Amino acid sequence: MGTRRTSTPKHPPNTRLRWQRLQRGWSHQEVVEQIKRSIEQAGEGEAGLNADMVGRWETGGRKPDPRYKKHLVLVFGLPASELGLLSAEELALCPADLVVPAPTANGLMDEQLVDTVVKKVMLVLLGGNAEFSRPVFLKGLLGASLAALFSNGIAIPDGAEVLAGEHRTRLDRQSVDAFAAITTSHRELYWTTAAAELLPSVTAHVHLGTGMLKSTSDVEASQSRQLASAVAESALLASRLLFFDLAQADTAEQFFQLADDAASTSQDHAIAAAVLGHRAFVPGFDGQVKPARDYLAAAHAHARYGASPLLRSWLHCVDAEVSARVGQPRASLTRIRSAEDALVTAGTDPTWLDFFDASRLDGFAGNALLLADRNREAAGRLQSALDNLADTATKQKAVLLFDLAAAHAPTDAELAVATVRQACDLIEQAPYSTALQRVPDVRAALSATPYIGELDERVRALSGPVREA
Repeated sequence: MGTRRTSTPKHPPNTRLRWQRLQRGWSHQEVVEQIKRSIEQAGEGEAGLNADMVGRWETGGRKPDPRYKKHLVLVFGLPASELGLLSAEELALCPADLVVPAPTANGLMDEQLVDTVVKKVMLVLLGGNAEFSRPVFLKGLLGASLAALFSNGIAIPDGAEVLAGEHRTRLDRQSVDAFAAITTSHRELYWTTAAAELLPSVTAHVHLGTGMLKSTSDVEASQSRQLASAVAESALLASRLLFFDLAQADTAEQFFQLADDAASTSQDHAIAAAVLGHRAFVPGFDGQVKPARDYLAAAHAHARYGASPLLRSWLHCVDAEVSARVGQPRASLTRIRSAEDALVTAGTDPTWLDFFDASRLDGFAGNALLLADRNREAAGRLQSALDNLADTATKQKAVLLFDLAAAHAPTDAELAVATVRQACDLIEQAPYSTALQRVPDVRAALSATPYIGELDERVRALSGPVREA
């Protein structure tokens, strides 16, 4: 028998094109349909295209013909250079003053927002001097990034001082590792530090990281991708603090976009899926089904390339919560079953995935059952979640306690209000906007009991006037 030959692609893989397809949650066939529609609208006849050809464009098996390049640009709404459609010779023809950098997190920072936060910190550090040269600004930026570590007695990573280097032209292993180490410390502080205290450090760190990506050149690809992954993680953490903790959805959206851009630079499918999954909560909490589903479709598309058991399971749980919030309890419970199945799939979970585990799956399941009016089953899953959550998960416990109170209310109002007291005690320790959003459901469940006045008083002390269900 002859030896089977493995064909070698004729061209380098087009990872930019594949990434942009995944960002939209499109399959190869959906790209075909989009191009066919564009060709028909242009009156250019038949497309003569299939999904296999699109796949070969991505793997390097072939390059798209000029006609297809034109319609790829139209369909994706991006320049040919950002879709990996130009050769090195074609890119070299671009005049220097028209060169557009490749899509990265660089330059997409909301400068006004972050500079305001950083300068407030620096005004304190510098005794009221509002004049900031670039070296002073960089040092102040690093100081703001490290402030949360200082205040919590956490050791400063080795080599952190190089992050304020004014004339950096290359990324080096020491600076990338130091930046990533600070990112890790911020992630760990999320569970034990007040959002208002942690947020300035995290936003300063995002600004520092995007500045590093923007000001360096001739970098090693692996180091650039590692830095971009850490920037994406930091921007995602800022988004979580703003949206889930502080209920500032508009500002959170700016950092979600930064996280999305940095994930694209990193080519890290897992962090991209996590960013998109979190973004789905924003329209999902507002009852907007289609944009939430679009984010989730894109997240699942990335998950096919770089997901782990916990990440797959969590994405199904996000889908379950969105379904439950828009009045689709059966779809929500189906997603919970998919989440349970995903926990036994293959893969290694990333170290940054600390916001989900089997106990949190019980919490999502309990909420889905509660909204399906299956209170007894809901109480069982919610209690299981509470019993198994880590001691540091104070914010999540408050959410679960409010849900558990709503589950108990129809049959045991006294137990329900005792559970509410526990939730309010936790929010006094660690304010969490997402937990307080559960209050209207609890209030509705207790509205005919003698305890409604106590509930209103406790919640009013935490958040202001109570919104009636």
